[in-house]
Amino acid sequence: MKFSDTVLGLVRRWYIVLPGLLLAGLIAAGVWAAVPPEYDRSATQLLVPGETSVPEGGNPYLYLGGLAPAADVLVRAIGSENVLNEVVDEYPGVDVRIVRDTTTAGPIILITVTASTDAAAEDVLTMLVDRTATVLGEFQEVENIPEANRMTVIPVTVDEQSTERSRNRALAATGVGFIVAVLALLVASIVDGSSQRRRERDEASIGQDDSNVVPGSPDPDTTGTDGTETAPPARRKRPRQPNDSSLAEASEAEESAPATPSPVKV
Repeated sequence: MKFSDTVLGLVRRWYIVLPGLLLAGLIAAGVWAAVPPEYDRSATQLLVPGETSVPEGGNPYLYLGGLAPAADVLVRAIGSENVLNEVVDEYPGVDVRIVRDTTTAGPIILITVTASTDAAAEDVLTMLVDRTATVLGEFQEVENIPEANRMTVIPVTVDEQSTERSRNRALAATGVGFIVAVLALLVASIVDGSSQRRRERDEASIGQDDSNVVPGSPDPDTTGTDGTETAPPARRKRPRQPNDSSLAEASEAEESAPATPSPVKV
């Protein structure tokens, strides 16, 4: 079937296409309203060396090169399953991602939180930022590292407002609306195709009946019940009424005609 035929079929079945597209739009809007958006918040923390690890009067930010391995260990500790399970139990549906920021050479920890509400994203991010400093202190306390030589973590950036993400709800609404619209067009095409095939069968049946008539075959109107042809009924003519002149001529002809002798009986 040509594309133009398909389009014409859909135009003919507009009473199916239009309600179907309208229904698809309504369902897509309902899905958009039902699926909540997601909120992202992130924070970065910098690991700095202890006071005794830096020369007196030195700049601690110039001595960050050897802290990358310590940052990797801290990331593994904060992102452990036990810590994340505590967060998920308190805030269901929250997604947490903790990594070392590999876009920089320094020991920077990147924490990203995705939640269904802005308040949940803020609470979880604050909890993890505090948790980083607590876990780092526990590690160094277990190793009996002097206070002056202990590493510390300081926040570099902390989002104060969440970023709304509507990607999932857009995908859900678009997908459902597209499926409903395709179904509406498919139903319209099926209905139009069935109607067209039915019309073609009817036309073919009429053509077949006309082709069955053989030239020279007897006309049913002039064929008797026994199969023999009968003459068509003669057209009955109305008798002609004689006028006066014709009556006079007839009487003169009778008078001039010789008399016929009657037979003699013996």
